[in-house]
Amino acid sequence: MHNFTFAFLEEQIKLKERILILTHTNPDGDAIGSLMAIRNIILEKGKTPSIFFSGKTSCNLKLEEESLITKETHYNQYDLIIIVDTSNPKRTGIPIPSNLEELPETFIIDHHLKKGGKIEYPKNIYYYINPKATATCEIIYDLLKKEEKFFSKETAYYLLLGIYTDSGGFFHSNTTPQLLKKTRDLLKMGVLFKNVTLNAFKGKNVRVLNYLGEKISDSKFNPELKFIFNTVKGLELAKKNISASDISGLVNLLNMCSDSIFSLLLFEENNLIKGSFRSHEYKKIDVSHLSRFLGGGGHKLASGFEVPGKVVETYKKISIKN
Repeated sequence: MHNFTFAFLEEQIKLKERILILTHTNPDGDAIGSLMAIRNIILEKGKTPSIFFSGKTSCNLKLEEESLITKETHYNQYDLIIIVDTSNPKRTGIPIPSNLEELPETFIIDHHLKKGGKIEYPKNIYYYINPKATATCEIIYDLLKKEEKFFSKETAYYLLLGIYTDSGGFFHSNTTPQLLKKTRDLLKMGVLFKNVTLNAFKGKNVRVLNYLGEKISDSKFNPELKFIFNTVKGLELAKKNISASDISGLVNLLNMCSDSIFSLLLFEENNLIKGSFRSHEYKKIDVSHLSRFLGGGGHKLASGFEVPGKVVETYKKISIKN
């Protein structure tokens, strides 16, 4: 699903001087990889774009400490915006007008569908969304290769970083033969695989490991619906000096339970609940249907949702109270 080509984006980059690249808050490796890959591509064309993200990253790259990150920004300071790894401009961490037509010319590259699965943007927003792609970095790779565009070894490194992290280190079921062929081609460009693996995921300190152990031990299993679940509260994390990104892999750990057909993790903070579903191919359940029922979306084996309210949890049962 797309309404632009890379050649058209390239043409707009040449015409514009004030370019901003955005991604979602608390960016993961795919968000950082796609953001930096697009930045490099623009730099190679003689333009210097600004980049911005908010929150903490889940990878080891120390981009927060580098001067290239714009600390404060506003959309009306730019005449071209590129958003990667989210199809929702309001998830980028900068103030976005309720009327998206007020944005300058904007390009979205992502592998997630908006809630409801529909693509509805005003004419000033162009989109390239492929929910079948493993990562946004894979989409960028495909765009470049389709039109035989040159890109540097450094750009290849960032593309592989995103592919590696969003495939769970090639562990997730979205690791296809085609993805491995693309990985081979990126490695042939001189990318050192050990650098990718070292930077893809942050390590966990003892405090975080102990907390993860506690949450795994007190997780609950519903024998009727055959799912394992737990709840994390923002206040609880604050007291322990642990960030939400520190526990980002908890739902995947719960999904290792062989008795369950899916796992559910609810994160509650400021009267807002963010839910994450995970499953495995062999468990034969599409958790994206569950997320869409709750107003969210995502992939067959990994999806999520957001709803206002607070979690009310009892043994074997979980509910949401407004």
